[in-house]
Amino acid sequence: MNPFEFDSEEDPDRRTRLGRIEYNTAEDIFDRVKDSCKHEHSDGWLRCMVHHSPDEFDELVNRYLNGEEAEELKRFIENNSDVYKTPDEFWNEVKILYEALWDEEMSQKLGELLSDELEGGFVNIVENAEISDSTKVKRLKAYKEVLEQFANAINRALNEKKPLTELELLDWFDKMGDAVFGLKNYNYYEMIGYYVGFYDGLNDDGKLNVLGILLDEIDSVLYDVDTELSELGALTNQS
Repeated sequence: MNPFEFDSEEDPDRRTRLGRIEYNTAEDIFDRVKDSCKHEHSDGWLRCMVHHSPDEFDELVNRYLNGEEAEELKRFIENNSDVYKTPDEFWNEVKILYEALWDEEMSQKLGELLSDELEGGFVNIVENAEISDSTKVKRLKAYKEVLEQFANAINRALNEKKPLTELELLDWFDKMGDAVFGLKNYNYYEMIGYYVGFYDGLNDDGKLNVLGILLDEIDSVLYDVDTELSELGALTNQS
């Protein structure tokens, strides 16, 4: 059966099947966008995806659907003109679905990149050969305190379904940077500012997804911190 054809306007499954066409169209465009960006490294991938944001949707339709596909969808819209009074009504539905796919993908990737920075802070302390064990203990304790406070802030945001703002998220990462480096590390702050700038472009669901990913990572990093503090404490007691 042709997915673009329907038995009748009274078909009880018609709305579901119309929705499937809308979703499949959004997914086809998004898959081609991902394929276009897939060879980029982390920061390049983020920039590439921003260039393919929902704000650019009309251009993406023209770029990623070939002529045959566009004609087929045009006929589909015309054949269902009782539902789609204008072609824009169909494309508005597809755009909403594309935005949901885009936000999910962007938030997942951004959450992973920022999570790497949380683990990277721990590694930077324990593998720093230029500081003493006592300094490592001091910095790990400071890092742990900020991580715990950050986790509390994220939990509140998730419970209230009100994401942290860009400035609030940036402030937490700045505090973690201060704990890790013991002084201002401008390369770190610049990089974090760059990543958090992409966070601001997400919708609330996307931002909450980023925060949920970070919360899971904080649990893991806190475990590592506690383990390392225990080991360093044993070494310090022996010396």
